[in-house]
Amino acid sequence: MENGFTNPFSSNFSMTSLEKVIKSGANGIDAIENEKSVTQKKKEVIIRGVLSVTVISAEDLPIVDLMGKADPYVVLTMKKSEAKHKTRVVNDSLNPVWNQTFDFVVEDGLHDMLILEVWDHDTFGKDYMGRCILTLTRVILEGEYKDTLQVEGAKSGKLNLHLKWMPQPILRD
Repeated sequence: MENGFTNPFSSNFSMTSLEKVIKSGANGIDAIENEKSVTQKKKEVIIRGVLSVTVISAEDLPIVDLMGKADPYVVLTMKKSEAKHKTRVVNDSLNPVWNQTFDFVVEDGLHDMLILEVWDHDTFGKDYMGRCILTLTRVILEGEYKDTLQVEGAKSGKLNLHLKWMPQPILRD
């Protein structure tokens, strides 16, 4: 006798992508269904890799010195690992050019953030100018891109960046 209910465990029932990840479990095999054929594809749930950040330049940074100039540099920090890098100081410029590249080993790219803080170097300390915070979702999806970000917390200023993602496979016993 035929009933109107669909068996959710039958092979011809399509799963959501979350269900596919959960069903694939620790072995990392993902079943992709198209019509009647099922193909096997490697699936990484934890996305790890190397994030390469090039701090190209900044534009229109705010004046923080009495002299009407700034000696800016950028501190790059990965939120989870607290790994830090720092650009060199560019003296007397509100439009500095660094063209410096830094690599970060990222253990969990979907749940980490990159924080870029712009500082003014002074003889007697340093002045905070502003920051940019970004998630890694776009660079993981696109692989590589250039972007201009507004410096938050500053009256003006933009940061020009080039980001690149190199995924690292997860090896299990």
